[in-house]
Amino acid sequence: MTAAPALNQAITEILIVDDTPGSLDLLNNLLSGAGYVVRAAQDGRMALRSARARPPDLMLLDIRMPHMDGYELCRLLKQDPATRDIPVIFLSALRETVDMVKGFAVGAVDYIAKPFQPDEVLARVKTHVELYQLQTQLEEKVEHRTEQLRHSQSELKASQARLQELTRFLQTVREDERTSIARELHDELGQALTVLRIDLSWLRRKCGDQDEMREHVDSAHALVERTIESLRRISEGLRPGMLDVLGLTAALEHLVHTFMKRYGIACEFSADKDEYDFGPGAAIAVFRLVQEALTNVSRHAEATQVDIRLQEADGNLVLVIQDNGTGFDHTAPRKGFGLLGMEERVSMLGGTMTIDGSAGTRIVVVFPLSSGESN
Repeated sequence: MTAAPALNQAITEILIVDDTPGSLDLLNNLLSGAGYVVRAAQDGRMALRSARARPPDLMLLDIRMPHMDGYELCRLLKQDPATRDIPVIFLSALRETVDMVKGFAVGAVDYIAKPFQPDEVLARVKTHVELYQLQTQLEEKVEHRTEQLRHSQSELKASQARLQELTRFLQTVREDERTSIARELHDELGQALTVLRIDLSWLRRKCGDQDEMREHVDSAHALVERTIESLRRISEGLRPGMLDVLGLTAALEHLVHTFMKRYGIACEFSADKDEYDFGPGAAIAVFRLVQEALTNVSRHAEATQVDIRLQEADGNLVLVIQDNGTGFDHTAPRKGFGLLGMEERVSMLGGTMTIDGSAGTRIVVVFPLSSGESN
C-alpha cells in the first residue's frame, strides 16, 4: 500500500529520465498511483528541453544513458538559473561509493541504487518534493517581504524628501519673518527712539542748573541709549544687515567681534576669500551655523578660545569651528535642538557635518558651493 504525497498533488510534477522503457513504465505507474503528475523522457537532451520548457517539482534521473549521461544532464540543469533549483534524485544500478559521491558533487539531493524498493522511492520522493515546495514557499515569502521592505523604504525616502522640503520652506519663512521684524524694529521703533533721544538731549540742555530735573533727564537719556543698543543687537540677531550689504565674510567678522565683546571669550576668524560664489540662501545658512555654534559655546563649553575657519576646497565650502572647552560625548544621542538644527541646515545644503567633542568641540561642515541657491 502506497502513501499519497502530503502537499498539493495537483501541482506536484515529477520528470522521470531513463532510457529503459521498462523502468520508465514501472516508475510512472508507481508515482502516478501515489497521486503525482508524471512526465517521462528517454534521453538527456529530451529531458533538458522538457525541464527548461516547464520546470518540474522533482526529477528522477538515470546515470547511464546514450549521448548525454545523467551526470552531464545534472550539471547543465544546475548551470541554468531556470532549472538549477529543481531537486534531482539519481536512480541508478551503479552502487559504488565513488558514483554516489560524484552524483552529489554535480548537484543531486539524493541517490537511490537499483533495484529499488517502491516504498523507499515514494518516501524519498515525498521528502524532497515537500522540501522543494517549502523552499519555494519560503522564497516567495522572502520576496514578498523584500518587496514590502522596498516599498516601505521608497515611502520613507519620499516622506523624508517631503519633510526636508517642508523644513526648507519653514526655514525660508522664518528668515523672511525675521527680516520683516528686524526691518520694522529698525525703521519704526529705532527711529522713534532716535527722535526721543534727540528730544531728551535738547531737554537736558534746557534744564540748566535745575539739578533734580537734570538728573531725571540724564537717567531717561541713558535708558534710551541702552534701549537703542539692545534694539540694534536684537535686530542684528534677527537679520544681520551686513550680510545683505557686505556679504558673508564681513557679517561673520562682525558676529565674532560682537561675541567677544559680549562674552569676553577670545575668538579668531579667518577666511581665504572676501566673498564666496553662492546665493543668499546658503549665506544665511552658514551665518546661522556659526551663530548657533557660538551660542552653544557661550552656554555650555566653558571655553576661553574659539577658532573659526572658512575656506574653499575642491568646489566645496569648508567651515571649521573649534573651541578649547570641556567637550562632550559626541557619540551619545542628541538631546537638544541646537546641533540637530545645525545638522538639518547642512543637510538642506547637500553637505555633511561631523562633530568631535573629545578635546573641546570641533565642528567640520562641508557642502558644495553649487548648492548656494538653496533657501
